[in-house]
Amino acid sequence: MNKNESVLSTSGSKLSIYALLVSAYFFSYFFRVSASVSLPIVSAEWGMSASLVGFISSLYFYAYAFMQPISGALNDRFGPLRIVSFGMLTSGIGALLFGFAANPVMLGTGRLLTGLGLAPMLSGVLVFQSHSFHRDKYSFFSGITYTLGNFGAVISVAPLAFALDRFGRRNVFILLAVLNFVLAASLIILRRRDPVTTAGNTTERSSFIDNLKDSFRKIFKSRQLKLMLILWGTSFGSLMALQGLWAVTWYQSAYGVSYGTASLWSTLISIGVMVGNFAGAYIARPARLRLTAIIVSCVSYGAAWIVFWLSMKSQLPIPVPGIVGFFLGFCAGVTYDHLTAGVNDLAMKGRGGSLFGGMNLFTFISVIIFQSGTGFLVQRFSSSGGAEAQIRAFNSTFGIVTLLVIISLVALPFLKSFSEQRGDVL
Repeated sequence: MNKNESVLSTSGSKLSIYALLVSAYFFSYFFRVSASVSLPIVSAEWGMSASLVGFISSLYFYAYAFMQPISGALNDRFGPLRIVSFGMLTSGIGALLFGFAANPVMLGTGRLLTGLGLAPMLSGVLVFQSHSFHRDKYSFFSGITYTLGNFGAVISVAPLAFALDRFGRRNVFILLAVLNFVLAASLIILRRRDPVTTAGNTTERSSFIDNLKDSFRKIFKSRQLKLMLILWGTSFGSLMALQGLWAVTWYQSAYGVSYGTASLWSTLISIGVMVGNFAGAYIARPARLRLTAIIVSCVSYGAAWIVFWLSMKSQLPIPVPGIVGFFLGFCAGVTYDHLTAGVNDLAMKGRGGSLFGGMNLFTFISVIIFQSGTGFLVQRFSSSGGAEAQIRAFNSTFGIVTLLVIISLVALPFLKSFSEQRGDVL
């Protein structure tokens, strides 16, 4: 088989490994969003404050963000099968701690370990698909990766709420830990088939430290990448504050619906992200169309936030914010496909995981700020107590979030077209 045939190959073996890595990313999204369902239950049992709930939820993102550049460089250097398998073992331990937690410290430790272990998942999939499939298929596989990964966000809301109510926190998280351990074992068995560590790719591999330094050097020197970070960080941070933490509680406060009903409406946001990821896999694949896709999806995301906030503030019939929430998630999903593909367009060959990891560090710092910040604001604005005060608190807090999303759009006119040349990040 010649080099071109090897690059274009989508053999069953590669697709099987790809499926396992995407399954690992599924758990990454599952655990990051699961806090919006699991933490309110524990908070009600233990009487935790909103700021403490926001802090515990954000511990996942502290660990996840810190490990992003390290994970990307490790995936580039040692291959995703080894790194992701070790991460799954760590996240399984975190799930057990979260399930057996009897106090906030143990709960937070489990959340922290889960974020630490799941940090390499997305960059691992992206590195694998970059080495295994043709470059023209990168945005397609990115869309499929995000679609299946975001299915974890769907499962982690209403279905998780049902499972927690039916079987209890301990049993559910024991099962999740076992699934993590099984997936880790499967990847360890297949580690010799990792395309990054095969003999044919060793000449393209740089040292871990070189990969790490190069990713930060490119980010700090590139106006294009910094503008992308403004858009990506604000978009993802705002989405995680809503989808990953407060959506269920906000629906309950605004409409007085049950926990299960609020979870169902909140799930539409996750479904929207998943559908948007899938649509983004087919929309504007070439790099020359990347900028148009990013502009349209980002502007639409900002408009969706305005309509969603107004409908919640005005307490329009609950299907209205529910449907708008789906559209909000859809626009976010398309945006993330093309921002990810844009990073790959600008990365040197063999350095895609490192550059994406560096970008993701700053993206998840934004998530930490949004989750912790919204927790602080909700508590501050509802300090007077009562149901009406909590409703006003959510309206005020997410009015600020909506404003920040709109302000971030000023970065769009300064973005340049994405070059077909790898490594063009100026």
